[in-house]
Amino acid sequence: MIASLKIKRLSIFLICCFVVLPTAQCLSAVIVYDSVTTVDTPVYLKVLTKGRIFADGGRLVEFYLDDNSLGKNLTGGDGYGYRKYTPKHPGLIKLKARSKGESGSGLLLVIKKSEKVILIEIEGGFKDAFISEIAAGAIRRAVEKMMKKYRIIYLSRYAGIRASRNLLDKGELPEAPVLRWKSPKMFSALKEKGIQLYAIIGSAGLIAESAEHIEKRYTFEQTQNGQTVKDWEEIIELLKKRPPKEPAKGKKK
Repeated sequence: MIASLKIKRLSIFLICCFVVLPTAQCLSAVIVYDSVTTVDTPVYLKVLTKGRIFADGGRLVEFYLDDNSLGKNLTGGDGYGYRKYTPKHPGLIKLKARSKGESGSGLLLVIKKSEKVILIEIEGGFKDAFISEIAAGAIRRAVEKMMKKYRIIYLSRYAGIRASRNLLDKGELPEAPVLRWKSPKMFSALKEKGIQLYAIIGSAGLIAESAEHIEKRYTFEQTQNGQTVKDWEEIIELLKKRPPKEPAKGKKK
């Protein structure tokens, strides 16, 4: 029963992906990937140049940060190109890449090492937002509250980067970078950059894979590897709670 319900919800989500992803975007020649790093930690900005179907490598691409040119690089035979950048200030920076009159855009989130980050899986956390305007409003307000205290990173497991961005725009959800989830190695890579992974919200499967990396894990599904919640307001309240203080050494409990 539970398995069939999950399959049904995933099917609805994937249908939404195809509905909101315009056909023209499937032919887009320049794809810019979102990136996340900390102040003074180098990051490689990533771009993909494509033809109508396959990668179109060997193209000169110019990178921009907030409309300021960062320089030019050639993409490889696989269509991927990279530009190293070391940010000096925190913030959410607009990325853009141009090649042969075509362009793509993305985001670079630069975080202070003292800031805490919440990861939100698009498929496991936002699926109701794409089929209900009421649900979308509740989720939007919850994420906006989180952003007052925490940095937000979205994770995409199935939809892909471009489809995920379209879904977020459709739900009018707050702007934040979208990273493609592949394995728990992502958590280690983020931590190596000095990023504090404070909490994660998503499907039961994803939070199970994050158990060794993130203490606060919330899902709307049944789980033994985190905490099942009924709605986003419950998550907001749980995030407010401080962990109990450990007794001082030498003192009795």
